[in-house]
Amino acid sequence: MKRSISKILRGALIVAAACGAAACAEQPDGNLAAPNPNPDQTVPISEQPGVFAGDEDNTHSHMGDLGDTGARDPFDILAQRQEEGPPEIRTRLHSCQKVQITALRNMLSSLGVNLDATGDPPTAGQLIAGGAGALGAATYDARVGETVVWSAAGAAKLFDIFVQAAPEIIANLPNVDQCKVNGVGPQMFDGNACNADAIACITGRPASASHVAICNKIVTSASDPEVGKKIAVATLMSGAHSCE
Repeated sequence: MKRSISKILRGALIVAAACGAAACAEQPDGNLAAPNPNPDQTVPISEQPGVFAGDEDNTHSHMGDLGDTGARDPFDILAQRQEEGPPEIRTRLHSCQKVQITALRNMLSSLGVNLDATGDPPTAGQLIAGGAGALGAATYDARVGETVVWSAAGAAKLFDIFVQAAPEIIANLPNVDQCKVNGVGPQMFDGNACNADAIACITGRPASASHVAICNKIVTSASDPEVGKKIAVATLMSGAHSCE
């Protein structure tokens, strides 16, 4: 009995070896075309029905680019790039992340703004608390994180917050540690003239002559210089922290 089983196994191994050497299993020829039961040798294969699984009637045709209007004229793209400005400006405009609410609170607190204060009209802290939706706050119950892209409502709300915070920023700026040089902090204004060192502190970057000129223009153009000072501070901070 054992001898018969052994002969059967040896026979199976021999057949398997011979089949492998002769490639018994049909090998793919690399042609992914569906079989055509009645091929016509006089017609190109691409025009014969039933040869390919997909054709112009059942496959999706992709756009020439990622736009909704098809491929754009290269000269149109060039004109847009020239209008937007050099690469360093375009990069800022199109990759600027929204200031996160926690970062906004920390920034204002570091400049001497009391975010716990209340008043009528609402203070900066109240505007932040009441403007969570416009500022893109996270909705954790819905598993939605805080937005990272600016919206028109969010940018407008940011300006309102800076306007309300401006009086405290102006008053407390000389005492802000990160603004001090050799232990002395800058005044935001020298009379009605803007201080470049103070502008650098509230915007987080060196103040240029254009920054100072814009600030001075806002102050002197206002109906009341004190109101103009608040708007100037809010304008500079809004521009600096929204990549404008």
